[in-house]
Amino acid sequence: MGGGILSNSVVLIAHQTGFRQTDFVNWKLPVSSGKEFFVILVDYTMPVEDLYYTSGILEFKGEVKNDRVFISIDRVRVINCFSSEVGNEKYLFDDKVYTLDEPFNTDKLFSVMRTARESLPENAWVVWVFLSLTDLAIGVSEPEIAKFFRRASRLHKQYGDLAFYLLNMDAHTKLLAMISQLVDVIINFKIVETEEKLRNYIQVVKSPFPIDTKRLYYDVNTKGDIIYY
Repeated sequence: MGGGILSNSVVLIAHQTGFRQTDFVNWKLPVSSGKEFFVILVDYTMPVEDLYYTSGILEFKGEVKNDRVFISIDRVRVINCFSSEVGNEKYLFDDKVYTLDEPFNTDKLFSVMRTARESLPENAWVVWVFLSLTDLAIGVSEPEIAKFFRRASRLHKQYGDLAFYLLNMDAHTKLLAMISQLVDVIINFKIVETEEKLRNYIQVVKSPFPIDTKRLYYDVNTKGDIIYY
């Protein structure tokens, strides 16, 4: 990654069709240096309880392994844009979920995002993950998404948060062009055919650092671990 990502960066994950989002939403984040830390997930992709299980939050509940921590449920806030109802496990995270009745109303979405951030300590270390701009585009035009993204990125900068936004680059080339100037980092996840085999690779195409942006190939094993080569 060329030295890492600055904590107050807005990062665009631009991926091709076939990128497994569930591999990305697996919270093995570094332990922060004395700060309270939280994750805010804006979720358009799956039911809330599925998101919790997929990310390992309910299973590990803050266990530390090899200086890395699996985020506990108390450290996670979900802005639920997938369904107006939460399933049988609602009692586990009732006060941690903000459910939008109009998930494609970007004014209300931004208002809830701001409310979620204001509910946390101002100087906390907060990581946002927006899953995903592609799903938001189901009910919102690309120019409106660009306007919303400008407002959201200013919110992240106001608090010095780290934010990841996912976008399918194949489906939204115009939107990618519109918001590429608003982000600090662009990371591409692509698939290329080499020697009659499909290979995944990651590539940093925009960064504040003068880094080498060559392709870094990777695989995901049966345990969900990412192996680079």
